[in-house]
Amino acid sequence: MLFLDALRAFASVMILLHHFALYPPLSEHAEPMLGSILDGFRNHARFTQVFFVIGGYVMAYTMSTQTWRLPAAGLYMVRRYCRLGIPYLASILLAMVACEFARGWVPVDVIGTPPTLPQFVAHLFFLQEFFGYEHLSTGLWFVCINFQMGLVYVIMLYLRDALPRWFRSPASGAWANLPMFAGWGISVFSLFFLNPNTDWDSWAIYFFPYFFMGIVVHDGLRNKSSEVGFWSYLALLVIAMIFGWRLRLASTAIIGLLLFVTEKSGLGGRWPKSRLIARMGRVSYSLFLVHFPVLILVSTVWEKLGWNSPTQAVAGLLTAFFASVAASFVFYRLIELPSASLLRSQGSGRS
Repeated sequence: MLFLDALRAFASVMILLHHFALYPPLSEHAEPMLGSILDGFRNHARFTQVFFVIGGYVMAYTMSTQTWRLPAAGLYMVRRYCRLGIPYLASILLAMVACEFARGWVPVDVIGTPPTLPQFVAHLFFLQEFFGYEHLSTGLWFVCINFQMGLVYVIMLYLRDALPRWFRSPASGAWANLPMFAGWGISVFSLFFLNPNTDWDSWAIYFFPYFFMGIVVHDGLRNKSSEVGFWSYLALLVIAMIFGWRLRLASTAIIGLLLFVTEKSGLGGRWPKSRLIARMGRVSYSLFLVHFPVLILVSTVWEKLGWNSPTQAVAGLLTAFFASVAASFVFYRLIELPSASLLRSQGSGRS
């Protein structure tokens, strides 16, 4: 899936640049040289919705044709915790070390207050938002929401297969389309009642329309009749943007359209043929997790050495960028890849 790898690589780099532009002190020191560029990254480089679209597509691609019973659904969630949670926890430990090293040199509103045991325990179960704890690293909210999305989707698939057994009816027709019917209903409710209000952004339902776009793309690629559903959902997003403009919805629509066109044409498996892009796509989750601790470490070293001129700050940002990329490859090899392999031989569900 070369095009998917390219999308992952692009989104992870843009998110990195967004955070590099957002968090002082290096960004503040570099402002005289890179002011307009940094403003652009601060305001327009939020691309987590790309990962939601891809996540929905990949889950539908790998999971929708299976028959789901309770043991398989439970095993899938355990495997998904290994896949997402172990690298997430490893990155938290890295961030905690980096923030303690930075304390007194980097602003508290960047590194946070010293962590507590209840705060860390809440992070173990992706529940820090629900209990009002600040995140121990940047971007962790995305991992929590992504885990919730996997839970919601596997419940949909489980009900699709379980309800016909419970009601002793054929597992076809309306039952077979239950995930799509439910997805449409949740998306409409979210788009017009929840998504316009950022107070709901701690809940998966707020982001569900982005995730469901990936599912709709996969469903639309199956046959001509399903293709109507994709174009209808794209029209729904346009109507929602008329109802209330949201840049994330616009980028979701564009990413969904690009994904649909490239996969339908077969281009998605042939382009772009670049080993570097493919590798960057492969380590995108690792890059997402490790770039903040790396930025904090580099920022602290620069502050301790007194390298505060605009030129030196730009050099610090470049150092943090390339160090983050290098660290992501190491993190992928040592943490993410082994985590993804855990329990792989048990069950057929993939994440």
